[in-house]
Amino acid sequence: MSKEGEKVDHDKDEPSRATVTIVVDDVKHEVRPGQWIVRELKAKTGVDPAKVLAEITPHGLVDLDDDTKIGVHEKQRFMSHARSGGSS
Repeated sequence: MSKEGEKVDHDKDEPSRATVTIVVDDVKHEVRPGQWIVRELKAKTGVDPAKVLAEITPHGLVDLDDDTKIGVHEKQRFMSHARSGGSS
């Protein structure tokens, strides 16, 4: 039984999980893992608030609404781009 207890204690004390590395517009950023509101992640990573943040997935780009909550994890990749449909 002590082996199980040791396992749990080890999992709780993983300092490597305090931050994860994500890539935004080809720049690495260290952020906390877990849930983020997209607009807050944009601010943390220096993305222009006027731009759309998109997640790069194996199936293509997925645009993220600024008010959406997303789960952030190690090695996630994002890019920003101009909003479409507006007048200039």
